[in-house]
Amino acid sequence: MKDLFIHVADADMEAFLRGLLNAAGQRKDLGVREIRFDIVRHPRRDAGMLQSGAELARMRKKEYRKAVLMWDHHGSGREHKGPVSAVEGEMQGKMDRFSWENRSVVIAVHPELERWLWCCEAAIAEYFGISGEQLQQWSNQYARERDMSADVVKTERPKELFDCIRRKHLRWRVSPRDFEKIGGLVRVKDLQGCDSFRRFSEALRGWFPVRGA
Repeated sequence: MKDLFIHVADADMEAFLRGLLNAAGQRKDLGVREIRFDIVRHPRRDAGMLQSGAELARMRKKEYRKAVLMWDHHGSGREHKGPVSAVEGEMQGKMDRFSWENRSVVIAVHPELERWLWCCEAAIAEYFGISGEQLQQWSNQYARERDMSADVVKTERPKELFDCIRRKHLRWRVSPRDFEKIGGLVRVKDLQGCDSFRRFSEALRGWFPVRGA
């Protein structure tokens, strides 16, 4: 039996988490021992995760000790139908009924994975070979054009900002491999500024603490 089953909604999320969990330095900062894990994408992305993610995880309950279900809240079809916590509660209820009670956590990343990236701007700048000042300048420009602050854009429209910068300024076609590389560069301390990541890290640390810690 392996330690952890991670069920995600798309290839970018899969790649980012793989890069993060395969990096020894990041695991150390998380306070997590080396674990045996698998990351599996749902074939129908975010909306599919809500529809049948728990049911698919049910089929893996004898293969893994713990499970994480994770998806982007934006694009799930539930963005305007109540708070994120209500959706997570509904999904956790399903997991509990499917024999994952007390050994699973469900996380809706609000609004989407790129919110985590903007908690780690140093990793973005390092990966693309630009300065933090340049990245901030482009972010400010994007925000001004929309009569918003850069902080609000990074929180509420993180994917749009990231896509604009990589397309307009970097002229870079981003692939899941890029997310995996960035995942290996991020600082766990910075990511703790995102509530969804903090819940993820707390779950892992509780389940798989470093031996002797």
